Amino acid sequence: MRAIRIDSNGIERPVPRRRHRRQATPGAAVPAPAVGCPSGFSLIEVLISGFLVGLIALAVAPMMLLAVQTSAASQEATELTAIGSQQMEVLRGLPFDNAGLVAGGDVAASDPGYSLDPYLGDANRYLRWAIVDENVERKRIALVVGIRESVWGPAREITMETFRTDIR
Repeated sequence: MRAIRIDSNGIERPVPRRRHRRQATPGAAVPAPAVGCPSGFSLIEVLISGFLVGLIALAVAPMMLLAVQTSAASQEATELTAIGSQQMEVLRGLPFDNAGLVAGGDVAASDPGYSLDPYLGDANRYLRWAIVDENVERKRIALVVGIRESVWGPAREITMETFRTDIR
C-alpha cells in the first residue's frame, strides 16, 4: 500500500518513494575509476615540483657551505689553543731556576730555544714564546701559537700569557 497525502487543494496525491542509496558493504571491492578520470601526476606537475625542490636546495646550499667553513675554522682555533696550552704547561712545570726558563725569546720572530717553527714539521704552524724576568721571584711567560695560511680564512694567532713565581 502506498502512502497518500492531501495537498492544499484537498486533492489526494501519492507520496513519492524515497530512493535509498545503496551503501557499500565492508570488504566490498572499490570500483575502478572511469576511463578518462586522471589518476597520478602529470608531467607538468612533476616538472614544477622538481623545480621547487631545486630552488629550495639552491637557497640552502650557501648556508651549508658557511656551516662547514665555520666548523673548520673553529677546529683550527681549538687545535691552536691545545698546542699553546700544552707548551704553556710544559713551561710552567719547569723548576724556577731551570735553563728552560732563562729570560729571552721573542713572540714576533723565531728565536732558537724559544720557538718551534715549523711546529712538528708543519711549515704552516708555529709556536713562539718569550720569558721576561720581572724581578728575582717572578717571571712572565708570553706565548704565541699561530697558523700562517688557513684554508678557511686569514692567518690566525692565539696569544697566551702567564706568570711564574719562585715559591720557596
